[in-house]
Amino acid sequence: MKKYTTQFEVKWSDVDPNMHMRHTVYLDYADQTRIRFFNDHGVPFNRLQQLGIGPIIFGTQTDFRREVMLSEKVTLDCHLIELSPGGRKWTIKHYVYKEDGTVAAELIYRGAWLDLRARKVVSPPEEIATVMNQMESTEINETVTG
Repeated sequence: MKKYTTQFEVKWSDVDPNMHMRHTVYLDYADQTRIRFFNDHGVPFNRLQQLGIGPIIFGTQTDFRREVMLSEKVTLDCHLIELSPGGRKWTIKHYVYKEDGTVAAELIYRGAWLDLRARKVVSPPEEIATVMNQMESTEINETVTG
């Protein structure tokens, strides 16, 4: 499994009155990273809609380490930490890196796949499971210094 990364540039609308990136933007970038991951692995978001399945989030944990300022470029990655039997539930960790490689934040997402018609948690179709298994795996207790 190759490490997946994607980059964002912090926009004016992403900063708060302290002139650093708003806490909710970290979540937005992490969400977009997962969408890009699936798209770049052959499953665009509209394909999820066609399959009648979507990701849902049960909870997040964010640890902020360094400020990110306006116009900085940040890189996010994604790591599969846990995957339940059948792939129904998952835990994904994102690191947010500053341009110099320093870790600005860690985000952990606990989620699952939702059948959009039945409105219940289900195992994903095979093509979704295949993509999930292409995500780099790591241990939940792994910590990147920075």
